[in-house]
Amino acid sequence: MANDTNSPPNGDTTPPSSPAEALSTAHQVEELADQLSACADSIHERIMRDIRRHQGQDVPESEQAAARALLSAEMELRQRADRLYAEAAACIVKSLGQPQQHLMQLTADAADKIRRITRIGDGITLVARLLGLAAAASTGQVVPILAAVDGLKAQLDIVAIDNAPAAPA
Repeated sequence: MANDTNSPPNGDTTPPSSPAEALSTAHQVEELADQLSACADSIHERIMRDIRRHQGQDVPESEQAAARALLSAEMELRQRADRLYAEAAACIVKSLGQPQQHLMQLTADAADKIRRITRIGDGITLVARLLGLAAAASTGQVVPILAAVDGLKAQLDIVAIDNAPAAPA
């Protein structure tokens, strides 16, 4: 992680096609892993907040099932982020056509929405989209990554609509 975004990763002398080109250096892949780890942190915070909300009372089975699913997804997201850290140089994409900042903003939005989401089903789907992005990024292939980015963006739009404040009657 000592590389800056303009330094060639691990001896790779091929510079990125543009400084803003997403996932074109090992450092940028590591940035994505950082963001995915932050999303996993948000999932964990959310689950713990939901559990504490019951103040020692029984948690309904449906909420327990959702919490178990989210905990499993949190663990998988952390594992995929760790894999991206370990294999960052192999995950470099040569021409994604997306700015790195756009990718970082999407994942930051996801972490924020996970913390504030009101419909747990939206949260589970959002986490699934993040897992898809992590899996796609680990391939280093443009098409799956772009499909995963589009899916994440679409889910973020759905969550924004579902969680928008109700208009006064």
